[in-house]
Amino acid sequence: MSGVTEETMYAAALQSLPGLGSRRLKTILDRYRSAKAAWNATWDDDLRRRLRFSTTSFGKLIEERNVFNWDGFSRKLSFYGVRPIALWDDDYPCWLSFIAQPPLVLFCQGMLKADRYTLAMVGSRKASPYGLNAAETLAMNLAERGITLVSGGARGIDTRIHAGALKGKGRTVVVVANGLDRTYPRENKRLFRDIVEQGGAILSEYTFGTEPRAQHFPARNRIIAGMAAATVVIEAALGSGSLITADFALEEGRDVFAMPGSIFAETSKGTNRLLQMGAMAVTDTDDILQVFENRGWLLPTAAAEIGEAVDLDETEKQVLKALSMERAIPAEDLMLATGLALPKLLHTLLRLQLKKAVEELPGGYIRCAAAAIRL
Repeated sequence: MSGVTEETMYAAALQSLPGLGSRRLKTILDRYRSAKAAWNATWDDDLRRRLRFSTTSFGKLIEERNVFNWDGFSRKLSFYGVRPIALWDDDYPCWLSFIAQPPLVLFCQGMLKADRYTLAMVGSRKASPYGLNAAETLAMNLAERGITLVSGGARGIDTRIHAGALKGKGRTVVVVANGLDRTYPRENKRLFRDIVEQGGAILSEYTFGTEPRAQHFPARNRIIAGMAAATVVIEAALGSGSLITADFALEEGRDVFAMPGSIFAETSKGTNRLLQMGAMAVTDTDDILQVFENRGWLLPTAAAEIGEAVDLDETEKQVLKALSMERAIPAEDLMLATGLALPKLLHTLLRLQLKKAVEELPGGYIRCAAAAIRL
């Protein structure tokens, strides 16, 4: 494959064999010193014991290596636009190489850089309107400052983070828990394509054909945290995967930020617990930028304000000001706040929805992050 070294291709093939996780792959490379030498070696009983395989499982592993379909593997890499990036390659994520168990190979769609200015942002799949708007607005502002945002591409908060980064004209990276011939969740197929087209990437340590099984997500979360200088948790219930990501960040000595939330909201109990444990509170973009700048990061100057992306007439501005970014407001309350008759109000709300400044939710209308005054 063009641009990929022979050694990296052998590493990708090794990682594609069933049962070889990052620990076992490290054991193999420590013994044979190169992926190519490991692939072509005679795997003996001493290696089996080091890898802690049963005799039967080890025999199946050797058989899988012996029948590995190199042509089919290469065709899939080409068809799906995937490039394997090994731990020794120049564009392997610089922060990730320092964690306790870095993946030997990342399968990559799009463009990956050894970004120094990288931030992980994660949150609940079942997020509140407040959390969704906060995630998108923070991501948009941070992306404008040249920070690459890493998240998991899941429904809810993750999706809004990636969307916000795109609106901020910045780079964002999705780390998934499945092979790159799969799309999960399916509704984010267009979003993932837009991310790649705007210079970002979709990453996985899992080979083609791997489904997004539950046991893959904690391992995926270690990559999200490992790729970044710090992790921001927007909303998370107790026991959620977002807290697992934060735990990985703390174990690796990385900073953790958490957004305060309502004491009554299940999706804020995890973030509020993180704050009790010493995580830094994030209430606006500057809370994050200040920490980085104090450590000597020379961040780019912010781009021109995105603000309201389209022209608004006076009536639209009036309705927008009456809306909240935290909760849906019923049309009846908007009538009282604006003094507009219901037909004119509904017509104005429809125009604002078409301009992606307002979203209709159960119970009313909410102002979108795209029309936000900066946090």
